[in-house]
Amino acid sequence: MILEIIRQLGPWSWWVFGLVLLGLEILVPGNVFVWFGVAALLTGVLALLTHFGWQIELIVFVVLALVLVVVGRRVFGRQAQPGEQPFLNDRAHRLVGGSYMLSAPIVDGHGQVRVDDTNWRITGPDLPSGTRVKVTDADGAVLKVEKAG
Repeated sequence: MILEIIRQLGPWSWWVFGLVLLGLEILVPGNVFVWFGVAALLTGVLALLTHFGWQIELIVFVVLALVLVVVGRRVFGRQAQPGEQPFLNDRAHRLVGGSYMLSAPIVDGHGQVRVDDTNWRITGPDLPSGTRVKVTDADGAVLKVEKAG
């Protein structure tokens, strides 16, 4: 039954197949079905203009699909660029460069600073409580600080 429909549609079956694949891309996003859909549409254009057998049309479709997938992935692939908030899930590194008041003195290189509702462990030069410090780096959940100038 399906083969009979394909025979009746002739070259237009490639157009139907291409549109179905493009519709599938909308339902199942992933930027893959779109290239197969475009390859089917291009094969449909070629089939309308020439009278090759179905075997040649199938080979043309496969070659076009492979080329379009490779080129599409290369051109439209995701770029590894930082977004607007590169440290969104790394709270310690988001604090680097900030200036805060010591909530406890730094003794023997270790102390605490309160940022918003969280107490952070810090390392830096010995300083009394209440001194303003600047966060210079983060090592895990420990902030490295120096006296703010």
